[in-house]
Amino acid sequence: MKTYSDFVDGILREEHLLQKLRPTEPLDYALVQSLRAASDATLSDQRPIGNPQMFALVRGGLFYALDALQDAHAIFQDAKGDPGSYWHGMMHRREGDFDNARYWFRRAGELTFFGELHHTASAHSALMARQANWDPYVFTGECEQARFGETESLKELAALQRAEFETLFDYCWRQSALGSSAAE
Repeated sequence: MKTYSDFVDGILREEHLLQKLRPTEPLDYALVQSLRAASDATLSDQRPIGNPQMFALVRGGLFYALDALQDAHAIFQDAKGDPGSYWHGMMHRREGDFDNARYWFRRAGELTFFGELHHTASAHSALMARQANWDPYVFTGECEQARFGETESLKELAALQRAEFETLFDYCWRQSALGSSAAE
């Protein structure tokens, strides 16, 4: 596992993180409360943040991972740019609002980390391996089928959800330009 900061790493080590495709409540209310109260300095281990807009997505991503979708939504709906739109789509997919998820994925377009995500996803899923690149529409369709009764692929879908999260979270962390004055 990659490391970020003591606070972030503590959240990302949670055993049941991102195992539910459609959570109905936060994974751990105490952790969500701690995240709400944590300053950006705590999240970044006191490193200066060069891109505050991207760093907001880091916080939103942590809420997303903790199944605190209302908190995540409050951040993602105000985010500018393609990564924020992609997070917004992911959040709506987990809510079961698949058409809205597709809308936000269209707004985001193809992102630079899709190749890396496709490589990781291909190790978890033969269906994803057959795609030319990461395809959030295919993944959303599979999640939609699972919602309506197809249960054989739930473990695979949870693994894909985790891979998608980890790739986008890491991308946003790096683009936050911690310790510098501007994104790389």
